[in-house]
Amino acid sequence: MTCISGNFVYDQFTFIRVEHMKSPILLLFIFFTFGISLQAQQQTAQTENKPIVKRKDARSVDDLKSNPEEITHVNFSRRNLTSFPLELVKCINIEELTLSFNEIQSIPDGISSLKKLKRLLISNNKISSIPEGLGSLTELEILDISSNPVNTVPDFSALQKLKVLNISSLQLTTIPKSILGLESLNDLNISNLQLTSFPDLSQLKNLHSLGIDGSKLTELPAGIEKLILLRTFSASNNALTSIPKAVLTLPALRNLTLSKNAITALPIDIKNAETLFSLDISGNKLTTVPKELFSLARLQNLNLSENQITSLPNDIPENTIIRELDISYNALKQLSPGLWKCIKLHKLSIENNQLITLPSGISALKELSTFTIGNNPLESIPIKELMMIPSLGDIGLISRKTIEKKREEDRMKKEKEANQKRELKNAK
Repeated sequence: MTCISGNFVYDQFTFIRVEHMKSPILLLFIFFTFGISLQAQQQTAQTENKPIVKRKDARSVDDLKSNPEEITHVNFSRRNLTSFPLELVKCINIEELTLSFNEIQSIPDGISSLKKLKRLLISNNKISSIPEGLGSLTELEILDISSNPVNTVPDFSALQKLKVLNISSLQLTTIPKSILGLESLNDLNISNLQLTSFPDLSQLKNLHSLGIDGSKLTELPAGIEKLILLRTFSASNNALTSIPKAVLTLPALRNLTLSKNAITALPIDIKNAETLFSLDISGNKLTTVPKELFSLARLQNLNLSENQITSLPNDIPENTIIRELDISYNALKQLSPGLWKCIKLHKLSIENNQLITLPSGISALKELSTFTIGNNPLESIPIKELMMIPSLGDIGLISRKTIEKKREEDRMKKEKEANQKRELKNAK
């Protein structure tokens, strides 16, 4: 509202003293201000009067047939569907669609009618091709088409709002340029593809999470060092022999998984990985680890299992950060007493090594709750010291693999007995 009172003109935005109302410039300014005020009020009223679309979930295909325009969310995962429900293309207001873990073989091009779709999950089906129409769903924010026998994907360049993309375990031999140009992406999983070469990823500057597992890599792809916002990076099950310095200096990296590679040594530069919270380097070919690994300021979870480590550093520094340490399935013949300096450990696994004794001092681990030591030729166990740890509630004397093997044997035995009873019943 604009008002004129005495020698003053004022509204909710302005307060102007007026000496002479004859000035045409001043009059023009007043009317301009009034126009802005009126327009703002109209926009507010329109926003308040805008109808709110209520969420409506479809629980069955029959729900799609009556009032399809009211449906906003559909979750038909694990329904043994063999085909895409065509009734879905009439649900023009649908925002989230989940069809994962079915037997669907194709997606109709009519999916392009779902213009409001923000989340589409169609993983773990038998889909052999993705229709071009999917590339026109410009509101998509999350797309998961993983674990399908797909060998080509449409142009995704129009999906400028896409934040999460999972195309892992497809039959792709190349990654389309349209994906490499999606700067909106925060989370990308391109693991287990059939790539003959790996592309430059430097354009994906807003990535927070990247998965490139099972890609037969002997070195990391170009452009990784430019992903300065990357927080989670997984490159397991490849053929890497070392950890590039570029990865260790990524300024935002918190979770690094390099398991099941062929890495033979950790570089001294590991000390520069100051932001790391979790490191999984299990299933490699390490024989030693540097003491610098125990000096990382934020590292809480460390997995060194299934390597060939024969000893730990004698001069492990005092550490109040590490919470979980797994050094199982190595070749350790003795433990360094320095390990007990990691006084905040909650979980410690040293099973399946060649340990005969444990050094004294384990009672310093006052917060230890789980301690697995199975499958070691230990001559004695420091029971008195272990009883001094108030939080210790789980001592594993049998290895996990032994337990898993026993469970599998029990399962097979029960299954065999059930089959024998069934056969006996049928024979009668």
